Amino acid sequence: MHRDTTARNRHILVVDPAEGKLLSLLETMLEADRYRVECIASATACLERAGAAQTPIDAVIIGPHLPDSTGPELCARLRDHGVTIPLLIAAHDTCERAVIHALDSGANDIIALPLRPGEAMARLRAQIRAYETSEDAVLQIGPFHFRPARRMLQDGKTGARTRLTEKEAAVLKYLYRAETPVSRNQLLRDVWGYANGATTHTVETHIYRLRRKIEPDASRIGLLVNEEGGYRLCLEPANVKRWEAPERAVAVRPMMQLLSA
Repeated sequence: MHRDTTARNRHILVVDPAEGKLLSLLETMLEADRYRVECIASATACLERAGAAQTPIDAVIIGPHLPDSTGPELCARLRDHGVTIPLLIAAHDTCERAVIHALDSGANDIIALPLRPGEAMARLRAQIRAYETSEDAVLQIGPFHFRPARRMLQDGKTGARTRLTEKEAAVLKYLYRAETPVSRNQLLRDVWGYANGATTHTVETHIYRLRRKIEPDASRIGLLVNEEGGYRLCLEPANVKRWEAPERAVAVRPMMQLLSA
C-alpha cells in the first residue's frame, strides 16, 4: 500500500454544506491519512477565512453544491485575493467544457464524482507536492512562514525576516518533507551529494547554524530536534503555542496576508 508522506501535519480546508455526503466522506478519508481537516459550509465563509490571521492550510477542496457560489467562481475569487495554494474542485460534470472552465478559473485539478477515494487522495498529494516545490510555496514551520524559493523565514507574529543560505534552505526543505528522522549521512548524500570536502561535520555545522535562526528559545530545542540517530523537524513543537479553533474546525492559512507578503 502507498504510504502518504505528504500528509504529516498538512491542513486541508473542505468547503461543502454540512449536510453534504461529500463532506463526511472527505473528512473520513483525509483524517484516515493523517491530514488535519477544517470544514466550512459556504464560499462566503471560505473568503472570510482567506483574510483571517490564523495558522496555515495547504490545500482547499471545494464541493459541488455551495449555497452561494460555484466551484469555479470561488476559485477565481480566491485567486483574485492572491491565494496560491492548491484548489481542487469536486464535480459531477467532468466533460471537457466544464473542466476547461474550472481550470481557467484557477482550479489546480478536478476530483470526479462519484468519488474514487484512491484517485482523489493521489490528486491531492500530487498538488501539494507540486506546490511545495514551486516558487509560490509558503511552508509553516512552528511560528515561521518558510519560503524555500526565496530562502527566507518570516516570523508569523512580528513579520521579522531571516535570510537562509542555499544549503540551510535545502536542509530545511528536505526535513520538512521527511516522514522519519533523517541521519547525517542521509543529508550528506541527498543535500550535499557527497560533494568534495563535505563530511558529517559539515552537516552538523549547518544544523547548528540553522537552529540559531529558527529556534524561538535557544535554550529549549523544539523545532529541529535530535531523534533516533538523526534529525526531525517538529512543525508544531510543544513550546510553540497554536491557535485553537472552535468546535471541529482546525487552523487555516492567513491566505491573503501570508501569500501576498
